[in-house]
Formats: sequence, structure tokens, C-alpha cells
Amino acid sequence: MPGWIGYKSGIPYWFGTEEDDVFIEASVEPSGLSFYAQMNSDVWISWIETFKLEATKVLGFDVGEPEDGYV
Repeated sequence: MPGWIGYKSGIPYWFGTEEDDVFIEASVEPSGLSFYAQMNSDVWISWIETFKLEATKVLGFDVGEPEDGYV
């Protein structure tokens, strides 16, 4: 995914880390994969939509938000 910078203390980051103005981090929760982003809303929406499309291709099943009916 665009912006990948690697792991810091086991947490995956894109674009920067919590010390930066712009970053995305992810964690695995009992409910699934969770992202936290601090960035421009338009950039975030584009990035997460691209992530869901790419994950769908790689995993072979639809990836989306639970509130949109994905489980």
C-alpha cells in the first residue's frame, strides 16, 4: 500500500508514526483489522478504499466495513 514505512514496536505504519502530523496505523482486534489515521479526510478515504479493493483481490472475498454489512 502507498506510504508503507514499516513497523515500530510491532505496529504497522504508513506515511509516518504517532510523532508525525500524518500517519496511519493498524491493529488486530477481536472484531477484525482496525485502522487509525491522522490525515486529510479525502486522502484517508482514497487510501482505505484502495486497501479494501486490494485486500479483496488478494484474499478472494469481499473486504469492507461491518456497518456496511460485511462480516
